[in-house]
Parts: sequence; structure tokens; C-alpha cells
Amino acid sequence: MEILYVIVMTVLMGNEAYEQKSTTPRSTQVNQCGLDKSPIKVVYEGEAKIETYPWLGTLFYTSREKKYSTSVILVAQQIVIGSAMDIDRLPKNDFRSRARVVLGHNCTRPGIRIKDYSYHPHFNKASYSSLALIQLETNFRSNDLHPVCAPPKYLEKPRFYTLVLCDDCKNSKVKIYEMTYVNSNQCKEYYRKAELDVKKIWPTDTICAKARTGKKCIWRNGVMLLLRQKNKWSLIGIGVHGPGCGAPARFLDYAHHKGWVRNNLLRIGRPTVTRYSRNEIILRRTLSNVQRFGPCDPEETKQELFTDRTSVQKYPTTKYQRASYNFTVYANLEYSCVVFRVFHFYQRDVIRDLPYIYLNRWCRASEPICYSFQFLQIDFSVEIWFRESVTYHVAAYGKEVRLVDIKKVTARVNQRKPLVEVVMVEDATEKANTNETLKTT
Repeated sequence: MEILYVIVMTVLMGNEAYEQKSTTPRSTQVNQCGLDKSPIKVVYEGEAKIETYPWLGTLFYTSREKKYSTSVILVAQQIVIGSAMDIDRLPKNDFRSRARVVLGHNCTRPGIRIKDYSYHPHFNKASYSSLALIQLETNFRSNDLHPVCAPPKYLEKPRFYTLVLCDDCKNSKVKIYEMTYVNSNQCKEYYRKAELDVKKIWPTDTICAKARTGKKCIWRNGVMLLLRQKNKWSLIGIGVHGPGCGAPARFLDYAHHKGWVRNNLLRIGRPTVTRYSRNEIILRRTLSNVQRFGPCDPEETKQELFTDRTSVQKYPTTKYQRASYNFTVYANLEYSCVVFRVFHFYQRDVIRDLPYIYLNRWCRASEPICYSFQFLQIDFSVEIWFRESVTYHVAAYGKEVRLVDIKKVTARVNQRKPLVEVVMVEDATEKANTNETLKTT
């Protein structure tokens, strides 16, 4: 009873809102998510093949020096999630072009390209232990991808398991452990005695569990805690590096993160504004990517669309002076990163008194229209407040939007559909007339 009550209260609350706001029909979610390819209904501890679990996979990145890999799990048709710490460690000069995600197979398969990625807001602020969201270049393969289920609303004879991928992503083996719940007080006491309860590395939303068999092992990031109920799998948590098996292991509570995943899906294509410092602002606007915040990574700044530098020279004063410039975003361009920055002429002034910069939406229409960003162009006003002469610099990076060829898309979709028998109208009419004549005779 303790296990059921705690799991229901800490893991399953809030699932009702997820079901109500989802744009996918309920019947599709229920029928498609969380299915495995096992020929039997019973789950045994030990080893299994990754091909049994089509929603479980690996993100791998190959460089000249080394091959990196981390576990991921499919939570929507184009979204996988994994450890933010592992994703952050990967090189970002060519991450989107070189990294691949393989689902339901080992990493000897070609894999799916990465469209974009985003970190949970808790990463680098409240805790190092957080999640990263990876958007896949699914294209026409999205119909073949069936995600794991969200936590169910009710528990009915549930069984909890962890699925652990091998360190070598070319190995197809998955280790399975049956788990039992450990309450939060016992979990914190264990880590306190082990001197591992450092606030910076302790997850903000945590579930603890340990293996029933009491074996000794150490898990890396990305161990998946799942619930199996009515022959379907639901994601409960994602493991944090540390003691596993017999010791209480910490898992990031997915019930507190699925709303973040849902919001990222709903906000695809909306612009984002990040205040990096008082004198630097970063704007992004991509029509088909998940929202990203924070500084530009090297891959986002490979293709420069526009750059401008303007100097504002005025006499020093004790009062703040104001200058403003306009900036327009056009719909035929994907702005992966636009950096607005102001600084003083002399380096000593930068340290002494940084200027302020603000980015405002410039719109003469009524407020509801101005809140929308689905226009051919969007106008912004860049406002600068300073005491001494400053330099205003803007650099826009991105690419031109690729238009979809409707004919090629239609042909590709038709190739994937099964052929159906077609009866010509003339043949059907002639056959009906012949039958009528035979009856009369």
C-alpha cells in the first residue's frame, strides 16, 4: 500500500492535464504507445535485446578521437529525452550534423539525424542533474516511431523495472532489473551518510528505487525506470549517475517533466529571447524547431545572414542617455541565433559601467495581434541606455527556408500506402446491366 500511494501521489499527479491538452487522439495514444516486441507477456530479470523495445535507444556522436554515446527514450514521435549532462559534454561544432539517434537497435544502424536540442530550465541553475530534449529529423519515418507511454492515471497490478543499456552502444544487450520503491527520507539518509547529498548535484524532482535482488552495480546516466501495466510500458524516471541495483538509486521524476515536453511541442516555431547579460540579448526564430534559450553554440553561428555595427558618440554624463534602432525578422529566413550587444569604446569602461539593452516588439496594431508571431515579418525596437559613447553590434545567423515540394511529398506518401483494387465506373455499370438482362431472361 505504501508503494502504491507514494507512486500515485508523486509520479502520476498532473497526467489528466496532459491527456486533455494533447492534440493527438486519445485512441491513437492508447493503442500505439508503450508496446514492445516480446513474444511473451512475462518480463524476466536478466538480459534482453534492445530490438524488443522500439522506443529505447542511443544517441551517439563519432569524432576522430572517440565515440560518445548516451541512452535516450522516445516520448513523442519526434522527441527523445536523455541526460542533459551527457548531451552538454558532446562537441557542439557539428553536433546536429554528426550525432545520430538509433531507436530499437544498436548503434551500428545509420540512425536518425538531430534537428535541434534544448535543455530543461533547471540545468546549470538548480542542479547539474537534469534532462535534455532532442528533436529528431523524422520526416516520413514518424509513422514508424511509437513512443513510450506517459505515467498512467491509475495503477493496476504494476511492476517496476529498470532498463540499462551496455556502455558499448554496438552491443544490443539490455539488462533488466525489477525494482522496489524507496521513500525520499531513506534515500536522502543513504546519500547523506555516503557524503553524496551535495545540493548542486541533487536532482530537483527525484524518485528513489532499488533492485529487489540486491545485486551490486553502478549505473551511469540514462538508466530508465519504467512501469509495466496491461502489457504496456510507461516512463517513470531517468536515472542519475551513482549507486544502483542494491543501493537506492535516484531517478528524475518524469511526471514533473512531461509538461515541459508537451509545452516544447506546442511552441515549436515560436521565437525565444534570452537576456544573456545587461548588455547582450539573444533572439531565435525558427519555423520548425523546438525553442532554445541561452548562448549561441558554434553550430548555430556557421552561416551569417546579416551583421551591422554602429557607434553612438556623446559626451560623458552622470545621467543615462537613450538611443534606439529597429530590427525586422522576415519569414523566409530561419534565424538560428541573433545577437544584440552594446559596449563602450574602451575596455576599462566595459568593466566599470556596462550599458543596458532592451528588445521590444514594435507593433501598431491592437494587443491580441501584436502577441502573435505568425507573420511575414516581425518588427523589433532595440533600446539602448548608456552614460558614455557606445557601439551597437547585431549579428544574425541562420539559413533560408526550404520550401516543400508538394509533388515529391505526395509521391513519397503514396509509395508507403498499400495498393487497393480500383473498379472502373464503366466496367461496374456494364456488369450491372448484364446481370439485369440475365434476370429478365
